[in-house]
Amino acid sequence: MKHTSINFPLLLIVSGAIALLGYWGFTRLHIDTDIVKTLPTQERVITDALEIFRNHPIFDQVAVDVSIDRKDPDLLVACGKRLAEIMRVSGLFAEVGANDVGALVPELALRVAGTLPLLFSHEELETIAPRLAEEAIRQRLQSVVEGLSGLEGIGQAAFFSLDPLGFKDQILAKLIHLAPSQQVTFYKGHLLSQDGRHLLVTARPTTAGTDGETARKLAAFFSEAGQTLSTDFAPAGIRVTLTPAGAFRAALDNETIIDHDVQLALGVSVAAIALLLLLAFPRPLVGLLCLFPVLAGSAIALFIYSLFNASISVMVLGFAGALISILNDHSITYLLFLDRPHATRGGQVAKEVRSIGQNMAVLTAIGAFLVISLSDFPIYRELGQFTALGLTCTYLCIHLILPRIFKTMPASSNRALPLQKVADRLFRTGKTGAAAALALAVALLFFAKPEFRISLSEMSTVSKKTQADDRMFTEVWGNIGAKVYLMTTAASMADLQATNDRLLARIEQDMRAGRVQSVFVPSMLLPGAERSRDNLAAWQAFWTTERVSQVKTTLIREGAALGLTAEAFVPFFAQLDSPDLIEPPVFDSRYNQLLGITTGKEGRLIQFTPLSAGKKYNAAAFFETYGQDGKIFDANYFSDRLGAILFSTFVNLLVAIAVMVSVLVFLQFLNWRLTLITVTPLVFAFICTLGTLKLIGHPLDIPALMLSVVILGIGADFAILTVRGCQWYGTVDHPGHLLVRSAVFMAAASNFIGFGVLCFAQHASLKSIGISSLLGIGYALLGAFLLLPPLLRAFFREGDSPLAPTAPFEQRILHRYRLLEPYSRMFARFKLKFDPLFAELPQWLDGSKEIRTIVDIGCGYGVPACWCLERFPASKVIGLDPAPDRVRVATRATGTRGTILVGAAPDLPDLADPADLILLLDMSHFLDDRQLIATCTRCQGLLAPGGLLLLRFVTRPEGSRSATWHFEDWRARRCGQKTWYRRPEVLQRMLTEAGLVELHLDAAINRELFWLSGRRPGAPAT
Repeated sequence: MKHTSINFPLLLIVSGAIALLGYWGFTRLHIDTDIVKTLPTQERVITDALEIFRNHPIFDQVAVDVSIDRKDPDLLVACGKRLAEIMRVSGLFAEVGANDVGALVPELALRVAGTLPLLFSHEELETIAPRLAEEAIRQRLQSVVEGLSGLEGIGQAAFFSLDPLGFKDQILAKLIHLAPSQQVTFYKGHLLSQDGRHLLVTARPTTAGTDGETARKLAAFFSEAGQTLSTDFAPAGIRVTLTPAGAFRAALDNETIIDHDVQLALGVSVAAIALLLLLAFPRPLVGLLCLFPVLAGSAIALFIYSLFNASISVMVLGFAGALISILNDHSITYLLFLDRPHATRGGQVAKEVRSIGQNMAVLTAIGAFLVISLSDFPIYRELGQFTALGLTCTYLCIHLILPRIFKTMPASSNRALPLQKVADRLFRTGKTGAAAALALAVALLFFAKPEFRISLSEMSTVSKKTQADDRMFTEVWGNIGAKVYLMTTAASMADLQATNDRLLARIEQDMRAGRVQSVFVPSMLLPGAERSRDNLAAWQAFWTTERVSQVKTTLIREGAALGLTAEAFVPFFAQLDSPDLIEPPVFDSRYNQLLGITTGKEGRLIQFTPLSAGKKYNAAAFFETYGQDGKIFDANYFSDRLGAILFSTFVNLLVAIAVMVSVLVFLQFLNWRLTLITVTPLVFAFICTLGTLKLIGHPLDIPALMLSVVILGIGADFAILTVRGCQWYGTVDHPGHLLVRSAVFMAAASNFIGFGVLCFAQHASLKSIGISSLLGIGYALLGAFLLLPPLLRAFFREGDSPLAPTAPFEQRILHRYRLLEPYSRMFARFKLKFDPLFAELPQWLDGSKEIRTIVDIGCGYGVPACWCLERFPASKVIGLDPAPDRVRVATRATGTRGTILVGAAPDLPDLADPADLILLLDMSHFLDDRQLIATCTRCQGLLAPGGLLLLRFVTRPEGSRSATWHFEDWRARRCGQKTWYRRPEVLQRMLTEAGLVELHLDAAINRELFWLSGRRPGAPAT
């Protein structure tokens, strides 16, 4: 770094400002850990599921499994009560326990027994007919009387009077479908497992359990509560185990794991990339400077992002390590070209790296991420927007700030750089490497069919203990995902009952058809007016006079035999004799929690109806039928639809990015063959990535899809820089192209580090991103280094071949520019087509002696020089221009017959042979009088006797001037050039003073231009 001109004040100011912006942006953003929010919101199946997730109490509940090491229901209930007491006083829960719900069950059973005529449909009444046989009634009465005589019969007399035959049991049995598992029982108001060793306590936290702070408080609370219970029941020799479950555990695990992974990714990525940079640059400290624009761009992007967004997904932050490697690509390229064996200037280097394709590479990468930001998936949008911002800010920092901080860089030492040697050796594998790459692609093509794995649970990575606890919960209490949930809403209880009546009628049809296996709808216990009327009519039709008489007689006779009087059956007989007096039950809000009913934020009633699918269940048809009245969550169908959406998103993004990349590449090259060559490594990378993922058993999941199509955007950088560098330097063997491929190799190595670290992440999502992206980036590099060299050599070798002399004149000129970048080609094409220069030149040159040596002062891109070379086949051209870029183009265009030098009049080079023709076309107005006179004098000395000096010059015409004149004048002033527009007679005088004779002046087709020629005195040599 010795003798390097560094603007340290600017460096310190920029560093401080960037640190402030990054801190400000980070503190403004909320880190969102909710994986559910990554899902799209424009698909009905998904929006229904999200709405149910937000409203169903079970999705925000905390469930605690209390277990003891022996079967003792009473002791287990005591443990449950103690835990509920601790939970209530903690202040962390808005509601605790289901004791009130358990107490309501006997009351509800009594109501059911008193409204039997309103609860049975025609089909259900047919199922109770066997119970009316004399033998069935005798057995039922004997069983009831035996029960009434024991302790378990206390309080059962009221039920017996209303329902001696136990019809209510058939109705109440439907409540079992509300339980998470049908293998649980209620005991003293508590939910116990079948083995009597587990008790379930449920509670609703005061704040959402997915909030990170709340999750930490809940975890700490249950740890302390477990210790308290163990202490309380230790004297009795009881070992109590608490196993909490709920969204808070997944949220806490995700936050902990991702925090670990983010720190790992950032720490290891920065350290490893820093080591890479130290080893890859002639001056190691210069290599470390690559991280400056990366960190600056990331900080600025974070700040800008925070201005338009309140939160950012933790998944996007987890991508930070990989993002640093992506942003580092362009920084590496700039500083590699700055740190060279000769002195460099920051501004010139910035221009050079833009010229070799960095503009195109950045634009392609930004475009790829912007296309992703158009996805329906919120996390795709966040990732696309943030990364596009990061790329843009980093690029601007490289080209606007770095050239001002590092103004000059002295020549570097000849330090051995192993990475450059590796890159060069890989690049020079030639046809052997290309054949190996093609063979690999063909082999993997058979496996390159995308396979998707759609699982929200796999996106949410939890600890092994949480996984084990979840498995235990599923075994003991059932799996919520095994049922289909239907959510309906209503403004009032009456409306809800009416809705339930219609819903139940429809579901009963599906149950008969085998589409639904089991269900519970509140109208089964508390029907509305419509359902009550229908059931009452069926009851009246079922209980004919003969059937009523037979049942009464049997009950009285068999009851008397058991010591029961006829008065014991009077309430039941009343329901048989005068059911028309029964009023529909009033829907009491106390039953809401038991029946799956909650109140929404706007006061509307929300009801959740769980059902089990039958053998003929069709999810799509079910959604079509029931989706009109409510929202549905079917875990299997949800996954299927999400998979279809992901596949559609994958295909759409793939097509969009492929088209975008192809269009951008074509617009940059304006050559369809170069475009195909550039996209070849991307096709290779895509085939090989999909094939390898299939072979290693890693299907495309939601996280992998984030990056699978971005490979086209990131991997395109490698191909673009390689192809454009070859186009800029003219051959892959140019020394400048060694820097290009070294930059590409180092960028790929940086990406390997960034994505490779994610492969060791604990979180499944980040690990998936790392694996798929690592493969994609690796194959993109192999494609660029193995496939492109033979293709580029063939393309440029063919393009270097001149056209036959019989080809059209203009086509021969344009062919000289065929291998150059689009601007040069278009400039030559439009100049030949629209500049009258070439229509007027023949009249000044035809009839002249044989022209062999031509000097073109201010040759620009060399179009007039090439015109002369084609016009005079035996000629050669010496060109002069102050702009190195124009000299480069003119040198390529004139080929072996041209010598183009960087310079400006009047400092003209000495010539080996006198010039037969010197051209000063449209450049004299950039010289002041002294310079122009000196130039003309120098030209007179360079001309052979009789040699021709030909000028076309611009004047400042009187009156209005053309738009072209104003544009050229504005462009000159914008570049800091002064102009001196002269009248024709002034120029004639200057040529005369320079010793030129036979002056000829003529107006050009354009009235703002004039032609002037003069010759050196003396006869031409023969």
